[in-house]
Amino acid sequence: MKVKLRVTLKEGDEPIDVTTNLLCVTEWERTEKRRVSDGLGVGISDMVSWAFFMFKQSGRPMPQATWQEWLKENPDMQIEAVDQTDPNPTGAAATAAN
Repeated sequence: MKVKLRVTLKEGDEPIDVTTNLLCVTEWERTEKRRVSDGLGVGISDMVSWAFFMFKQSGRPMPQATWQEWLKENPDMQIEAVDQTDPNPTGAAATAAN
């Protein structure tokens, strides 16, 4: 599962794009005791957790130990999922029905 997130820490800052990877999602499952398949949907806290992990993985200095501490230090940050759907897909493959 890959989700692209756009993170703006403070108003006026340049947004930072990060994309989750398998390591990020498995760490989220382990630390938050959730599963992608649990059917609970994705909430803001899930996106904050993913962004925190991806910031750490990218080498950004993250003195906070948890995503909750990071959020407390950046309560006005904005996180949004970026739609990566190709609006003009090409090369559609035939299906069994046609």
